This record gives sequence, structure tokens and C-alpha cells, in this order.
Amino acid sequence: MSLLILLVLFLHVVGARPPDEVVGYLGETVTLPSGADPSLTLTKIEWSIFSNTTWIATRRNGLTVIDRVARFQGRLQLNITSGDLTICDLRKEDEMKYTVKLEPQPKTKEIRLIVNRRLQKPTIEPLFRAAGGGGFWLGLQCSSQDEAVDFSWKIEPPTETSGRQAERKSKEIFMFLKNTETDVEFTCTTSRTKENVSSTFTLKSDDTTICEARKSPSRNRCILGLPICLLIGFVIPVVLYMCRENICAPC
Repeated sequence: MSLLILLVLFLHVVGARPPDEVVGYLGETVTLPSGADPSLTLTKIEWSIFSNTTWIATRRNGLTVIDRVARFQGRLQLNITSGDLTICDLRKEDEMKYTVKLEPQPKTKEIRLIVNRRLQKPTIEPLFRAAGGGGFWLGLQCSSQDEAVDFSWKIEPPTETSGRQAERKSKEIFMFLKNTETDVEFTCTTSRTKENVSSTFTLKSDDTTICEARKSPSRNRCILGLPICLLIGFVIPVVLYMCRENICAPC
């Protein structure tokens, strides 16, 4: 008898399928598929949450009810043909396991909803700009509110540059640009899995500013103290670059 019970439990565990996963985004709309056979005419639809079978949307005896639970009121739509459940205005607390039972389709389906936040646009800030040698040194920094994202840069149109060109995948770029008669766009892109978002910084061709610092009280000091600004914005980046390229002695 004990062997029979163990065998039944083993078959139950082996036959159990993990819930399907559906990814939605905060504030947006997501549809949970019921998996119903399209050839069937559904006579009963029951969507529930939690282990105690708390119904949130049902279709029974021709009557549809989608306001059973206060937290979902005004945010659910039930497709009585396919059995799919749509949740609007997604919230983080909507992230959980959902169960759907259909008739005459006998199988019960479980779906785990994952609620993420869309990537936020990155912010580009000028670190410095210093003229010299028929062009100028430029430093830009890209920052993101999101964690675990990758950074990449794109320059349009392609310009004659030198410097840390090999580090286009870092948060910051420092480079020397030849004087140009056209606007130059620097696009920073942050990406995670299959999602990415970008921001663009435009360097105007008629911008004759020698030094640009972040918008802070230090901006005025930078304009007034031009020699110090040039030292910070030109000499130090050049020395750092030469050290990184092993051109000078170890720092």
C-alpha cells in the first residue's frame, strides 16, 4: 500500500508542470492567455489567485463578474470567447501566480505574472570641453536610474576623433575632436535583456564655449578661472589617457 502511495506521489510530481511566465510593465496592460482550445465553446471561466482559490474574474451561466476583488476593480477585462484575462494599469503587487479553470476544457492552467519597470531614459551631462591643437577635448558622462544596465555610445555623423574610442561601452567618454562645421550628436543607450532606451546630447557647430561644466555654482568659477579650467579640462585628461595607453611612466 505504501509503495502504491509513493508511486502516485511520484507520478504527480513528475507530471506537474511549472507555471507559464508572462512579463508585464508598471502602468501598462498585460493579457494572461488561458490556453483554451479555440475549437471549444467555453461554458465556464474561472480566474483565481492564492492557494485558497480567491476568484477575481468568472464567467458562469452566461454571467460575467470581474469586480470580485477590490484591488482589481476597474482594471480587469475577460474575453468570454478565448478565456484570456487582461489586467490594466499594472502594479507591482499584481506580480503573483494566477490560475484559470475552463469548461469543457478539463485542464487547469497556472501563469506567473512578472511585473517590471520600463527602462528610464539615461541622462547625459558634459564633464568638460577644452580647446587646443586644432580641435578640443570633450568629456561626457551618461547615468541611469536603473540597475544592471549596459552602456553604449554612438556618434553621428562619424567625426575625426582620437582618445578613448575603445571605451564606447563605458558610462563616460573622453575624446579629442577636430573642429567641425556640422552639429555632432552623441547618443547614449542603456540596455537590459531585450529592452533599450537612448538619450542624445547635441554639440552645436557654432558653440564657441571653451569650458562647459555641470550646472552648479562651480560653473561661474569655471568661467572666471579660465586657466584653472583649462588645466582640469585639458591637461589632466591627456595625462590620464597617456597613462592608460602606457605612453608615459606608471602613475
